[in-house]
Amino acid sequence: KQWYQRRVRESDGSRQLEQEIVHKNRVGYSHGRTVASIGGVTTPRPQHDEGLVLEKAEDLERVPISTPPMNTQPHKLLLTTIASIKPDHEEPRLQSLTTLKRPPALLEESEDVFELLPEDYLPDYKSFCWFDAQDNLQCLPSVYLAGMPKCGTTDLFDKLMWHPDMTRPSHHKIRRVETESTEKEFHYWTRMRIGRPASFLRTPRRPPPKLPFSEFLKGGGAERLLENKELRIADGTPSLFWDLEGWETRYPGYDDPPYTNADLIHAVTPDVKIIAIFRNPTERLLSEYIYFWKSDKMGMETRTPDTFHLDVLRETRKFNRCLENRPFRHCCFTNDHSLRLRVALGIYICYAKDWAEVFKENLLVLTMEEYHDKPVKTLLKVYNHIGLYEPNLDDLVDFLQTAKTQNSNLDRKGQFGPMLEETKQLLDDFYKPYNAALSEFFGDSKFLFM
Repeated sequence: KQWYQRRVRESDGSRQLEQEIVHKNRVGYSHGRTVASIGGVTTPRPQHDEGLVLEKAEDLERVPISTPPMNTQPHKLLLTTIASIKPDHEEPRLQSLTTLKRPPALLEESEDVFELLPEDYLPDYKSFCWFDAQDNLQCLPSVYLAGMPKCGTTDLFDKLMWHPDMTRPSHHKIRRVETESTEKEFHYWTRMRIGRPASFLRTPRRPPPKLPFSEFLKGGGAERLLENKELRIADGTPSLFWDLEGWETRYPGYDDPPYTNADLIHAVTPDVKIIAIFRNPTERLLSEYIYFWKSDKMGMETRTPDTFHLDVLRETRKFNRCLENRPFRHCCFTNDHSLRLRVALGIYICYAKDWAEVFKENLLVLTMEEYHDKPVKTLLKVYNHIGLYEPNLDDLVDFLQTAKTQNSNLDRKGQFGPMLEETKQLLDDFYKPYNAALSEFFGDSKFLFM
């Protein structure tokens, strides 16, 4: 309780920013079409499901691995309008878990997790590993590609796995099936840990039993590290950044969540590296709407640009009505929004603040646009953030030239057709103040998505 009260006091400075966002969103903006200037001609930005565009060699800036991550200096807003919890002491690599302060509610909620964790992780492993009571090696990821959905996480995860010192979990050992998706994402921390369906589209939505932490560890991928301690395990669950379904029941009496997945992951592995990738939220929403269209789990309903427009009208109004009576974070995390159209997932600032205040320089945030336009430079930035050695540049370029774009939505987009211009204008106006807040928070204009 004292921990949370302190966090509320420190977050008073952020209330003014949140009120300004709410006011701007209600008043509205006039916003033109997103464009990119090519050769002096103003043209619409290309669709980013088309694949990567390799940079020219002369335009490529090498990212030296010897330098610290690019976002080590916190933006000034972390000290003013954005709440920031400062550690009581410096946190060295693989901090001792015996000295780590953990909120009691997280301990109670995940008792089976913390009971099996060691006092300290093995210092000579690059992932978070330990030997259990039966002398079996157990490991947790040292990298999380935590979000967001339909922002290129699957393709970025695939390219991340190309590096020789990266590996994925072995979740197929638990699910007894082996597909690309089960190895990338498992949704344990957000769903299976507390007995929720692994997929939010599950029908009927009967909650499954909780998956014990001991069972989850069987698919952790530790067997690969027995022969190579340098391997880093990466988890690519894109729901980690935002999914807190059921928080109202788990934390009764609060207007917004006192803890997030960032607090939980930090309590388990305090020095883990977090990567998030965002995209233009208007494009993200349409891509998700089309992606689940004609899915077996969604049935054969008719989806058109007109139905998308009606859904956008309904859900944006619902979000704005929520802001009239509830705190900003409550409206982002509430379960009252439609699963059909998740407009809140494009309000990145709401989730990024929580992760930035917990992980600070261990959080790297990219955009799908920069990844699409400069994939080599972006991947080198990711490798640098994780602490990997820089690969041979020619080998990386050769790989990207032949690699297939993962989880592309182009076929369904062709069937669906373009978004209505009035829908685009409505969404651009809705997201504009939140994009501006995100850009100011990180001190980077790329988050304006212009």
